[in-house]
This record gives sequence, structure tokens and C-alpha cells, in this order.
Amino acid sequence: MPEKVLKKLNKSILPQWKVCFFAALLTGLAAHLYKITNWLPNWDSLVFRYDSQNMIGLGRWFLPVVCSFSSFYDLPLLNGLLSIVFHALGAVFICGMLDVRKRITAAIIGAVTVSFPTVTSVMMYNYVADGYGISFFLAVLAAYFLTRPKPKYLISAILIALSMGIYQAYVTVTIMLVLLHLTDELVFGGAAFKKLFKKAMQILLSGVAGAVLYAVVMKAVLALSKTNLLEYQGLDSAASLSEIDIFASLYTVKETFVKCFFDVSDGVNVYVVLNVIIMLFTLAHYIKSIIKNKVYKKAHNLVLLAVIGVMLVWGASALAFINAGVDYHNLMLMGYSVFYLFFILVYERGSEANENRGAVKCWCVLAISALLVANQIVIANVSYHKAQMAYEKSYGTLVRIADRIDLTDGTKECGRILVVGALSNSRDYSVNLTPDITGITDGYILRADDETVGQSVLCSALNDYCDKNYNFVYGEEKKSFLQRQDVKTMETWPDKGCIAVIEDVIVIKLGSECENK
Repeated sequence: MPEKVLKKLNKSILPQWKVCFFAALLTGLAAHLYKITNWLPNWDSLVFRYDSQNMIGLGRWFLPVVCSFSSFYDLPLLNGLLSIVFHALGAVFICGMLDVRKRITAAIIGAVTVSFPTVTSVMMYNYVADGYGISFFLAVLAAYFLTRPKPKYLISAILIALSMGIYQAYVTVTIMLVLLHLTDELVFGGAAFKKLFKKAMQILLSGVAGAVLYAVVMKAVLALSKTNLLEYQGLDSAASLSEIDIFASLYTVKETFVKCFFDVSDGVNVYVVLNVIIMLFTLAHYIKSIIKNKVYKKAHNLVLLAVIGVMLVWGASALAFINAGVDYHNLMLMGYSVFYLFFILVYERGSEANENRGAVKCWCVLAISALLVANQIVIANVSYHKAQMAYEKSYGTLVRIADRIDLTDGTKECGRILVVGALSNSRDYSVNLTPDITGITDGYILRADDETVGQSVLCSALNDYCDKNYNFVYGEEKKSFLQRQDVKTMETWPDKGCIAVIEDVIVIKLGSECENK
């Protein structure tokens, strides 16, 4: 009977896992309720309000499968809740992987994971938020099976391939969790070097197998669908491994790490201060534990620790080594959340001879973690407030553009539009809250046409919000229009001559096309 099955299932779930899940769920609501109970679109949301998520050209061949279960509509509440739930489940398996025993540790892991700034960025791309949540969960599950006493290498390889098939950047989550596990085993678990090294090599082979499986399936799907990889983020060249530049990649890794945690370009702030405190506290505790557990007495242990330390920084930005020119925006940085797990584990790793010192250590971890979570919740809510302001400002401008089209002679007979350039203050795709939150801008969300992925934000917005039925002009035809003298001499928005009918096409000049390149 279902009742007996559910009762048995409930007994098999450890109390700390339940605490982790519900702490993540409550924190997720505190951080993201603003977003999931409001329609706060960004530029992509205006285009993908309903879309099959057929992003094979971006190498995301499994994305349409997982997104199909919640429909292909951009549904804030449903997609957002599913994303929170899958991030919470991922946090639970992180607790299982690390053999977390204390409920406070489990609660902190759940809260930090679901409120991490990358999750806020994911929520701004709500039409795929559920899919990306599943990708994170699969990446964690792969790490979980790789680090079991009896590892499931084949299952892990399949999970890695599926996770990458949704969004490639989540492979860094698996990499970072494995490195965390190896560090934990070496510093606190007393693992023998040979055993740990052998395990690391087996995990590496499984990871490579997963990446190869992902690539094989991608090539098969591309061939069957007669599709080519798009020139997005250098994806086409990255797939062929033709743009590898180690020194440039190392620079990207360094810049991404510093910007993620220690960006003071706009001054010192709470986020950076907390990260500095967490880093220093964590290093001090791990160094103390290395000395106390006499890990340093064996040179090969220190060498392995040093290698893992370097790999942690590299692993968090692993895709940079495939394409040094990749723009490592916040949406791709979920692997960086693992750095906080080193700090959180201090709560229950390493016993103290003096009970008072142990209590001080635990209270410090708890207090700093609470501040970290609170700050991440604030960052999320400020982000959504900015998203709302950008949307409302853009909606007002959209209505003005629609009115101007209606007042322009000859537009009623036209079914196509040509968008030239972009509105000023519409190019930024991140808002600088330290860290940058991708998917939000302080400007307009009516961005320029993006022919790489075949979208016109203005055209889609006019069709959905202003009851139009336009197709947009692009490709060689657009290039031909841009060479015309009458298009070149048009005024730009909001001047009087910014909209005109040319050869049965409504031309809307929002800005200079060359400025948009």
C-alpha cells in the first residue's frame, strides 16, 4: 500500500537530510518569492515566453526533454518552485556525500546552496530555471556516486553527460564536489595516499567518459537534426578544441575567481568582507587540522593537497580551458558555491581539545553563515526589484514605440519590421551588485536583435504585448537594408523620423547599428 511505502521511505531519510531540504526550501522562498510570484521578464523571457527549448545548436540536447515536463511556457511559480526543489535535493545529496551528521551543518548547506547568487541568475531565465535546477541536481548526484565507498562510475558518467546536455557549466559542480571530498578525506579522514590517488584517477576517468559521452550524443543529435553549433560563447570552436590557449585560460580563471568573491571595483561591501573572513577562517582551520592530524609528515600528502588547492581554482572555471574567450558570467558560476562548503564543514570537522574553543568555533561558523545567507537573500531581492524597474521602464517605452508605429503612414499594410541598433542603456546583461547578477539590467530589456540565436526582442514584445503579428528582417536582407542611404539618414529614437516604411518593411531605428556591434 502507498501508506506503507511512504512510511518506510520516511524512516529511511536521515533527520539531517530533512533539515537540509526544508532549510533550503524556506530559504529559497525568502530569497526568490519575489520572482516566482511576479512576472519579471528579461530580454530572453520576452522571446522565450513559450518556446520548445530546442537548443541543440548550443549543445544542450537534453534541455527540451527536462523542460517539457513543466510545459514550454515561462511560468514563474511552477518553474521557480521546481528549481528551488531541485537545488534543495542537490543540497541533500551533498550532505549525504560528505556524511554530514549535525543538523545545523545540514541546514546551513541547504540555505547557502539555494540562495547562492547563481541561483538568482537562473531565476531570471525562468523559462529554463527548472531545467537548470535539474542539471545542478544531476551534477551533484554524479559526484555523490563517484565518492561512495563503492563508486558507481558508469552511472556517474551518464549523469555527467545528461547534466552537460542541459547546461554545460554545471560540470564544474561535479568537479568541485569531488575535489572537496578528496580534501576532506585527506585532511580529516586519514585516507592513505595511494588509495586516495587511485580513487582520484578512477574518478577522473569516469568524468572524462561522461564528457566524451556528452560529445558523442551531441554530434549524433546535430547530425540527425542537420544542425550546426552556433557561434555563441565560441561554442563551435570549443567543440573542436581549436581555441585552446593555456595562458589566456589561466588569466580568465584568475579574473573570474577574483571578480566572483573579491570585486572591490565599486568599493568594499558586505559581500566581499564576508568572503575575506570566510577564506581566512577556513584556511586557518584547515592548516591547523593538517598540523594536528600530522598530514604534513608525508611529503606526498602535501603535494596532493597543493595540487587539489590549485585544481579547486581551476576546476571552478574548467570551461575556460576549452575556450579562453568564454564570458564567465554569473549563470555559469554554481561551482563556486562549493568554496563555501569548505567553511561550513568546519562546524563538524576537527575536534577541539578545549571544549570552549570548540564552542567558539561552531558559533563563529553559525554566525558568519547566517550573515552570508542573509546577505545572499538581500542580493536576490534587490536583483528582482531592479528587474521589475527595468521591465516597467521597458514596457512604457514599448507602448510608445507601438503608438508611433500606428501613427506612421503605411504601417498597417506591413507584416515585417527591421530593427536597427538598440536603445541606449540596453546593452548590459548584468547588474553590478557584487557579484554581478546575470540576466538583469538597470537599463532597458528591449535589447538589439541577436541573429546568432535568431531572436528579435522588440519584435517578440510587440507581438505579445501590443497585439501585433510581425516577422523581423535579418541576415543578408538586413545587411542590404543597412546599406541604403534612406536608412542611414534616418533619425534615431525618439526623434520624429525614427520609424519609416521602406519597401513594405517597417524600419525602426533605435540607435546606430555600428554601436551595437
